[in-house]
Amino acid sequence: MLTGLTSFIIVLVLSMAVALVIFAIGRNISVKGKDTPGKLAPYACGEDVPPERVIVSSEEFFVYAVYFMIFHILAFILATTLVRPINVYVPIIYAGVSLISVGILTLSRRRI
Repeated sequence: MLTGLTSFIIVLVLSMAVALVIFAIGRNISVKGKDTPGKLAPYACGEDVPPERVIVSSEEFFVYAVYFMIFHILAFILATTLVRPINVYVPIIYAGVSLISVGILTLSRRRI
């Protein structure tokens, strides 16, 4: 009888072999595209934009990341505490604090 680790290694090797065979077959029978200048050019929504004009603002990304984090934690707390509400005030207080923090973020973003 095979042990757990030995059978795992055999299954891993077999699955990798099957995956490589499927990949090789797909690579051989797939339709090859022509190399055009547009295909080899960097993608920028179909427009030729010089790199000097492209400005990446990490501040906007940070604000959306904070919004996501606030609502993600709020959803997690609501999902885990409302199933068995031992203390109903904790999710209500956290929801209030979350809404206040989103309001503060929105107001501070409008001033900038």
